[in-house]
Amino acid sequence: MNECVEAKRRLAEKLAPCTKALAAIGAEARMRIVFALLQTPEKGLRVRAVAESAHMSRPSATHHLAILKEAGLVSVLKEGTKNYYYLDANAALWGRLAALFSEISDTVKRADEEGYPYGHCIASEKE
Repeated sequence: MNECVEAKRRLAEKLAPCTKALAAIGAEARMRIVFALLQTPEKGLRVRAVAESAHMSRPSATHHLAILKEAGLVSVLKEGTKNYYYLDANAALWGRLAALFSEISDTVKRADEEGYPYGHCIASEKE
């Protein structure tokens, strides 16, 4: 197996544990929530404030926050009856995402230098 095919195989392996997080932040509405949470005080935002910041209804914000929470990107701080949502400092997850994008960048640069898609990578995949 040549280096190009091996690099793509490694990317696929690294992508698998990140798919839930990537799918969660892949929706525009959830990305707006992430942006809103990045601009908040450490304590976080309540659902109404998230909805206002992300320009959506409160039920929609609740739905999207649940998806982000399930993906490990958002957590909630409960104080009595109040819930504050904040961007989770999940170092392992953010590290996997950073490593994935770094390797994608390196692989794309190398493929471009080798003339992809017309270089040897395509021919080797047919073997």
